[in-house]
Amino acid sequence: MLLAVLLLTITSTLIAQELPLLLQERYIMAHIGLQRQYATSFEYPDDISLGYTIFNGEFPVIIHAEGPELSLYSGSPLFIPAFLSGGTTNQIGYLDAYRNYTPIALLSLGWRHDLLKTGNLANDGFFASWGWRAGILSGGLGYHFAHERPVGYLGASLDNVGISLSVSPVNLKAMLTYRTKKSWSISTSVELDEDGRASFGIGFGLSRKDYAAESIFTDDWNLSVAHRGSMLNAPENSHSAFEWAIEQPHFVAIETDIQLSADGKFLLIHDPILLRYRHGFDMVRNLTSDELRALDMGSWFSPDFAGTQVLELAQLGEISNANPDVYWLLELKNFIWTREEAKRFLTEIDEAFDHPEMIGFYAVTLEMMELMQSLTDRPVGIQLDTVKMMFYYSDHLMPLVKAEYRPLVRNADFFTLLSSKFDRQEQLIELAEELGIPVMLWNFHDVIAGYIPKDMRQYPLGMPKMLDGALLKE
Repeated sequence: MLLAVLLLTITSTLIAQELPLLLQERYIMAHIGLQRQYATSFEYPDDISLGYTIFNGEFPVIIHAEGPELSLYSGSPLFIPAFLSGGTTNQIGYLDAYRNYTPIALLSLGWRHDLLKTGNLANDGFFASWGWRAGILSGGLGYHFAHERPVGYLGASLDNVGISLSVSPVNLKAMLTYRTKKSWSISTSVELDEDGRASFGIGFGLSRKDYAAESIFTDDWNLSVAHRGSMLNAPENSHSAFEWAIEQPHFVAIETDIQLSADGKFLLIHDPILLRYRHGFDMVRNLTSDELRALDMGSWFSPDFAGTQVLELAQLGEISNANPDVYWLLELKNFIWTREEAKRFLTEIDEAFDHPEMIGFYAVTLEMMELMQSLTDRPVGIQLDTVKMMFYYSDHLMPLVKAEYRPLVRNADFFTLLSSKFDRQEQLIELAEELGIPVMLWNFHDVIAGYIPKDMRQYPLGMPKMLDGALLKE
C-alpha cells in the first residue's frame, strides 16, 4: 500500500522538474531515483524517490501523467498546428504530419500545476514550447514564465534505443532507453544541477516506438493503394495527384476523400478545416460548393500548382471512366449523413461512373459504416484510428491487439490503421486471417500498404464484394 501511495504521489528524479523527451514513443514506466549519491550518508525518503510515468501520443488528445501531475493536450497538427495543454511540459517533437506545409511544427501553450503540492516541481504557471521532428531526430525549445527559465530538448529514436537530452540554466539531463521487440523497456538517466550535484535514475516499463513510414513495406504487406492520389508529388485529391497515381504501375487502387458541402454537394477534400490549405478556419461543411470551388487549393503545396480547384464527385467519375481498370476507395470523411444524403451519394455515383463496380467505401465512424452497409453491397470498411483515437492498451501490451480491435472491425469488409501500428504486424495479420478481411496501413506519404488474407487473394483488393456487390440495394 505504501508503495502504491509513493507511486501515485512522489515525482521521481528520473523525470524531475522537466520531462525528458523519450521522443517518438509512448510508454508506461515505473522508476526509482537515487539523489545526491556523492553524500557520505543519505536519509530515506529524501534521497530515494519512486514514481511512474504514463504517456500516450494518440491524437487528438495526448495524455501524460507524472507523479502528482496530469496533463491533457488537445488539438491536432492535421488541421491546426498547435496544442492547447494543461499540466506538465509538452512532449514536444512528437509527430507533426504536415510540418513541411505549416508555419510552425508543434506549438504548445499551457498551464503547469502540481495537483498535490509536493514541492518537487517547478512553480505553477504558464509555459510554452515549440518542437520539430525530422526522421529519427526531434527536439525543441520551452519556456516557463513563472521562473523565467528556458529549456532546450534534443532526442533521437532508433530501432531499439531512445536517447534524449534536456538543457536549462539550472540543470542538464540525459536519458537512455533500450526497448526489446516485445516492447519491454529499461531506462537510465543522469541529471546535474547548477551546483554540480548529481542524480541518477533507472526505470522499467512498457514502451513502443513510432516507426518510420517507409518501414511498412514487406512481402506480406504488398497491396499498394495511392493515398489521396498523391501527397508528395501533387496537391492531394487533385486531378494532378490522380494523374500521377494512374501512371504508377504498382498501384492497384486510388484512395480519396469525400465531404459534403453546405449546399449538399459531394467534394473531394480531406481536412474539415481549411487552415492547412491556407484558407483560415472556415469549415468545409459551412461553405457552399461554389465558395469551395473558388479557392486556390494548390498554392499551399507549391506555387507550381496555383489555381488548383476542389474536384466534385462527377469530375472523379470522368477520371474513373477514362481509366476503367483502376479501383477506387472513397473515404467518407463526415461522421454521419442522413439516409437521404447517403442514398443520393450512391445515386450520383451510379449516374456519373461507367464502372461503379470498381468502387469501395470506408467510413470514419461505425454509425456511418452501418448506414452505408444498409444501402449498398459494395465493400464498406472502417478507419479504425478515428473510431478509437484515445489510449490503445495494445500500444503497450501486444497480446491485447486482437482483443481490442476485433469487436470494432468484425463487421467491416476491411479496416485501416495508421502505420505507427506496424510493429504489431503479426497480431494484425492474425486478426485479418481470422476475420477474412484485409487490413491497410496508411501514413502521410503516397502509399497505403495492405495485407490480404491468403484465402482472399483471388479477389480484387481481397474483397469478394468487389466482384459482384450491387451499388444500390434499394
